[in-house]
Amino acid sequence: MRPVVHVVGGGPGDPELLTVKGARLLGEARFVLYTGSLFPEGALRALAPKAALLDSKGMTLEEIVLALAEEAQKGGGVVRLHSGDPGLYGTLLEEKEALEALGVGVEVVPGVTAAFALAARAGLSLTAPGVAQAVAFTRLGVRTPVPEGQDPKSLARKGLTLAVYLSGMHPRRLSRELLEAGLPGDTPVLYGHKVAQPGEEVGLTDLKGLAHLPARDTTVYLVGEALRAKGVRSLLYDPSFKHRYRR
Repeated sequence: MRPVVHVVGGGPGDPELLTVKGARLLGEARFVLYTGSLFPEGALRALAPKAALLDSKGMTLEEIVLALAEEAQKGGGVVRLHSGDPGLYGTLLEEKEALEALGVGVEVVPGVTAAFALAARAGLSLTAPGVAQAVAFTRLGVRTPVPEGQDPKSLARKGLTLAVYLSGMHPRRLSRELLEAGLPGDTPVLYGHKVAQPGEEVGLTDLKGLAHLPARDTTVYLVGEALRAKGVRSLLYDPSFKHRYRR
């Protein structure tokens, strides 16, 4: 069998939001490569008591891949721990491609992303019947450009719920662009700083209020009318709605 690296989604920070599989793999791991800027070593040590830990925050992609490949060749459990879900705003693609080129297999374990943890903290839904039936994950183009038509301003015109990542340092710009897109100033905005981590701050404001929030990294925003929907009801559980399980 070829060596394998497990890429595990660590969730937003709360160890209880890890999947059972992710927690098991960490508990069994001999080596864990993690991002120290997002996962405190003290918290990780309790999850991976037998593992040698290596912080990747100062490493290049080449150094990360080399370390993972070398450890995988030694055998035993090797985990690359990503924050949130590995498939969203992470380095899954480039790490997987480089590892597989070296003959190392990659198995991915999904994780809870911050937008879902934030909505859960507030007890709000990202979709609502007749209001919003689509959610878009997006970001402002700052140092990393965003493809045309996929930025928050373009997507806002479609009336869906926006989950805006990697834009916490630019609340005023985000507010301005969404207002320019035609969203009303009272459009609800749910914001979360360090969601499910020590020092968490969660609050509800609107697009006008967004401009006055502090600029802080590791902040995610949810924007859209679904956040204040009331009195809506799904057809699935309506007495008049027939389906194969209820006649």
